[in-house]
Amino acid sequence: MLRGALLVASVLALGCAAPLPDAETPGAQTFARRCGECHRAYGPGSMTWPMWEYQLGRMKLLFSQLGRPWLTPDEERLVTEYLRTHAQGPS
Repeated sequence: MLRGALLVASVLALGCAAPLPDAETPGAQTFARRCGECHRAYGPGSMTWPMWEYQLGRMKLLFSQLGRPWLTPDEERLVTEYLRTHAQGPS
């Protein structure tokens, strides 16, 4: 389990170094703004789409547990499309 956590941490650290692809698009801007409110907006190529899909679900649950408002439907669509498009490997 520790090995898996270290692998994920390494991948995420690598994803922080590069600027976001298509940084001027609404998806990238929404991703950077909303996800960057609490932590770095990790590079979308740092994980596969299934990994991002899992992370989005985790964050949505965390927001609910903390009583924080989740993304609006438009924000969620933009972030999802952006991550799916730029995720590592085939979607």
